[in-house]
Amino acid sequence: LGYNESMRIRLLEDLMSKKRNRKKNKQYRLLLFLGSLAVLLIIAVAGLYVRNENRLTGVQSKMSEYLKNKYKEDFKVERPEHKHGGFGVNGIWMSQAYLVSNPKLKFDIDCSYLNPSDCSDQYIAAIWSVQASKELEAIVKEVNASSGNGYKADSARAEIVLSEDLVDSVNKQSKYEDNKTKDKGFLYRLIIDAPNDSQKASYIFKIVEKLREEGVYSVKIDTNSKNRSTGRCTVFLDKKDLGSENSLNDCINKTGE
Repeated sequence: LGYNESMRIRLLEDLMSKKRNRKKNKQYRLLLFLGSLAVLLIIAVAGLYVRNENRLTGVQSKMSEYLKNKYKEDFKVERPEHKHGGFGVNGIWMSQAYLVSNPKLKFDIDCSYLNPSDCSDQYIAAIWSVQASKELEAIVKEVNASSGNGYKADSARAEIVLSEDLVDSVNKQSKYEDNKTKDKGFLYRLIIDAPNDSQKASYIFKIVEKLREEGVYSVKIDTNSKNRSTGRCTVFLDKKDLGSENSLNDCINKTGE
C-alpha cells in the first residue's frame, strides 16, 4: 500500500508539473505574440512618421522654390501644416516664411494640397505693413497732439493683408501708395490697444478719419475690449460701410461671450 500511495503522489506531481509547464508555454506564446504585435505596430507608426516627414520636407522645398522663382531671393520656409481639410475637402498647406537676409520680416504662404507649387503669399503685404506702420505712427502722433486730455494708445501697428486677384498680381515693383486706395483685395488691419474708457471709440475713429484722408477705406479695426471670450473687438469698415463711433463703442464694451 505504501508503494502504491507513493506512485499516486508521483503521478499527481507529474500531472501538476505538466499543467504548470503548459500554462507557462501559453503565457510565453501570448507574450511572444503581444511582443511581435507591438514591434509591428512600432514599425508601422515609424514608417508613417518617416513618410509624413518626407512629405512635409517635400512641401517645404516646393514652397521655397516657389518664393525663390517669384522674387529671385532666398527664403526660409518654416514647417508647413495641413489646414482646412476634411471629408471630401483637400484643404491647403500653410506656413510662414522669411528672407534669409531678414528673419524679422515674416509672412504667410499657403499652397494647394495636391500641388504644393501652386502657392499664394503675403511677402509684398509684409513689406507694405512696415511702410503702413510708419505712416500710422505719424498719424497717431498727430491725433495724440490734438488730444487735450492726454489720452493716447498703448500701442498701434498696421498689418496689410492682400487677397483675391491683387495678392497674385503685385510684385516688388508694386507700390503701397498705389494700392492702399483699392477696394478689392486690400485690407488695412489697424491693430490698436488703448485704455477702455469713454474716449476710446472717438480716439480710434480720429485715426480712421486720417487714414481715409490718405485714401485708405478698407480697414479692419482690431482692438482690446471687455469681451470675456476673446478680449478683442474687430470691426470691418469700407466705402459701403463707414461705421460709427457708437457701433465701435458697443463692440468695445460688449461683455457677452
